[in-house]
Amino acid sequence: MDVSEWQRRLEENFSVDGIVGGQLLKIGEMERAYGVRYAKTFYGQTVLMDAFQGFYIESINAASEWISNNGWSKDCPNYPAVLWFYVVNFRSFRACENLLTHGYPLDGYGLMRDLKDRAILLAAIAHNITSFPKILGVPNGEVISKLEWPKIKDARKSEERRVLNRMIRKDSGLPSDVAKELLFWESFFHEEVHGSKLSYTEGFDWMLGKEPLSIGPVPKTRSMSMYMNRAVEMAWLFTRLLPFLQPVERAFGPRWREKLNILDDSLRFAVQGLSEVGKKIADAFIVFIDAKFSFSDDFHYFEADGSA
Repeated sequence: MDVSEWQRRLEENFSVDGIVGGQLLKIGEMERAYGVRYAKTFYGQTVLMDAFQGFYIESINAASEWISNNGWSKDCPNYPAVLWFYVVNFRSFRACENLLTHGYPLDGYGLMRDLKDRAILLAAIAHNITSFPKILGVPNGEVISKLEWPKIKDARKSEERRVLNRMIRKDSGLPSDVAKELLFWESFFHEEVHGSKLSYTEGFDWMLGKEPLSIGPVPKTRSMSMYMNRAVEMAWLFTRLLPFLQPVERAFGPRWREKLNILDDSLRFAVQGLSEVGKKIADAFIVFIDAKFSFSDDFHYFEADGSA
């Protein structure tokens, strides 16, 4: 069988009204309708997330422009890698948001587990608790061979565990009630990543005979809310870290700082709203971010060595 025969056989057997996989047209319509429903129902969330993402882009562009005008600092060899890490994190957040607006909020929720860890590790670098090469598992930033990979992997995992324990878990120094709530918060990410247990709950109403079986996404306020609450928290974590992109103190100017403060205040307001409806995680998260994601006004990039 050549390639043309292989393709023709698929077209002959899996076409509906002349379209391969034609059943997907209905699913696509449901995904688009879901996005419209979300935007109309949760306009405030849309404004907040768009503001965050727009400011994130502005910050990366400001860093890129500064580098174009001033060049790379020889004293900060890891800055290019850290800047790229911010780009990767932005793309991951966009992936989460695209899953939400196409009808798959809990799949986006699962992806945020890694974003959560990356934000905490990046904050630890900013506090000089670790360094970017240590987080990569390559202390000197050298290229690694295939034979070295298992050792590098073990070193990276060990450093991640140490840092996460220091920042949010058993060695964090956070009040016990806060630590307990944050442990519960982290466990929900774990449940979705391993077995899609949160996504599975979306089928309960069908199993109970309360609604028809739907293969395509159906808007469910509970699922949307679960995602949106975590998205606000992720946005706040990364907003607090954006000043680390500045190659030198106050590199992005006073207007950028003013917008940063407005965004930070807006995200705090959103999390406090969750507290006002009795969600304990909101209060615990505020304690966590104020304890572990607070930095001075002159906060900017420096070459961390993990000596703190």
